[in-house]
Amino acid sequence: ARAGVGEAPLFRRFPTKDDLIRAIVQMMLEEAAAVATSCLEEEDPWRGVERFLFEMAERASRDHGISDANKEQCMASPALVGERGRVLDLTAQLVKRAQRAGVLRDDIAGQDLMFLMGAVASVSEVPFPGLRDDLWKRYLGIVLDGLRPDGASKLRPAAPPRKLIENPEGE
Repeated sequence: ARAGVGEAPLFRRFPTKDDLIRAIVQMMLEEAAAVATSCLEEEDPWRGVERFLFEMAERASRDHGISDANKEQCMASPALVGERGRVLDLTAQLVKRAQRAGVLRDDIAGQDLMFLMGAVASVSEVPFPGLRDDLWKRYLGIVLDGLRPDGASKLRPAAPPRKLIENPEGE
């Protein structure tokens, strides 16, 4: 109602709550693909990785409208295999490009960027009064420092398998 749209048009387009949430998650994945594509155009490969994480964490830190349980259910939806695959392809390109330039540790995978972005953005959900809204930027700085190859120690365990993220249902 605040957006000037009544319930009837909304329910015609999205008959169930799951349909609406899936559409929102699909839009989030499409936005991630657009941001990654834009970041691949950065002349500096490190800047591409840095900008991708910053822009995606910034968006996620503002987006608290969908519960984690609902996001998890929809993110694993077989209907979103294509969108997840596209984002994973693009983040893999960002990672490989930065690794070839020697500015990103060799043991990072494209899917790591998605998890790191989520971890950084989750800082904004910590329910302590008085915390700055932009506190996530501090943790992004720590993450970015950890992604650089200088002084890196071997990561354990390995990155989660891409297949698990792209198609959680295994279909």
